[in-house]
Amino acid sequence: MKKKIWFSLAAVLLLLAILFVPIPQTSADDGGSREYVAITYKIVDWNRITEDGIYEATRIYWGADRKIPMEELWGHEIDKVEQKFLAIVTDHYNSTFETALVEPLEGEWERSSSDLISVSWELLKQAGAEIGDIVEVTYTGGIMEIYPAAIHETRVALANDLRNMEYQGEWIDTSSMKPWADGLMEDLVIDKIYADCVFAYPLVPMPYTLKLNGDFGADWCVGDKILVEYGTIYYDQNTQRAEAEVLSVAPSDMILDPDACYKPVIYLYPEEVTEVAVELQLNGELTCTYPAYRDGWQVTAYPDGTLLDGAGQSYNYLYWEGEVCTDFDMSQGFCVAGGDTAAFLEDALEKLGLTRREANEFIVYWLPLMESNPYNLISFQADAYTDAARLRVTPTPDTTIRVFMTWQGVEEAVEIAPQELTAPARTGFTLVEWGGTEIR
Repeated sequence: MKKKIWFSLAAVLLLLAILFVPIPQTSADDGGSREYVAITYKIVDWNRITEDGIYEATRIYWGADRKIPMEELWGHEIDKVEQKFLAIVTDHYNSTFETALVEPLEGEWERSSSDLISVSWELLKQAGAEIGDIVEVTYTGGIMEIYPAAIHETRVALANDLRNMEYQGEWIDTSSMKPWADGLMEDLVIDKIYADCVFAYPLVPMPYTLKLNGDFGADWCVGDKILVEYGTIYYDQNTQRAEAEVLSVAPSDMILDPDACYKPVIYLYPEEVTEVAVELQLNGELTCTYPAYRDGWQVTAYPDGTLLDGAGQSYNYLYWEGEVCTDFDMSQGFCVAGGDTAAFLEDALEKLGLTRREANEFIVYWLPLMESNPYNLISFQADAYTDAARLRVTPTPDTTIRVFMTWQGVEEAVEIAPQELTAPARTGFTLVEWGGTEIR
């Protein structure tokens, strides 16, 4: 009797093995994809070379699908494959459907389908892209054969490693630029790389971006801190852009002062053209201001945010940096994974009352310093900051929004009481300020 039971059990196990245990087959000549076949199903371990790299995924096919050859299955799978191409943003195409046009660069195979492709304007705005910028567009599936062509785009990001091409635009307006300084050395962070130049911003926040002409080769990457010596700097105050020829480049070991308030900038939006006086009462010491702070700023403010000083020079905002004496409150806030920092800041800054343009300028500055950390402990300050950096503005704004972020890079996730983020409605004469500091 026992033998019969064991024989029956063995038969059942054998049958189950035949039905459900997959047997490896020969690898496909597509990069290494392999199928494992059982009577009831088939597993395909995709490892296929595509136009944009290697597609890796594991799929199970049941019933009749298990009999379909791998090449035919790939025809269904390709709709899930992410593909990428570089393109230049050419136009805000359709305001009703919030779309824009991008032109694939020469050499991108998508250009053979169409010279213009429609993409989401919202995705471009989230990336901080503007007309004329080069972006990396990620999409799935094929290209819809209409004109302009359409795709199922999933992500858009500003392209920053373009060392296989030369910069084609005019960075600085030669009619309004002026010589600024000679033989300067400065600590910078690389923001974008071309074959013939790099774009960088000062490690110690300053209100300008530099185009550094020269071949940086393969030694440097986006995000690297460098100490640069350059010749005459040409500066355009209207656009806050600068350009110079590189004389030498070396690694920078500069570390930001953890006690300093970096890049607080003040925007003024009156309802009509208004003469405005701004006084900063700082519990500490100012280390840099622009325009120069002489017992206060006196500017003519326009509803669009443009500011003019007494000499008629225009500015986008009032800038200051300083060392402040205060104890910041880190008892409430957020612990955010480094890779999630951009999305977190987009959501948080909207809740705190910043416009898309203001939030973009905030994120463009702080994100490169934060996204490579495993986690960031983030808290937005209230009285601890505003009591240490008081503003006296004449005439008094109807709405004041001051956003100051303190943050600390940490190795592991930290539990912290969540912070409620709110902002007043922007009505009447509105003042907006943002800044931040790293806590060490």
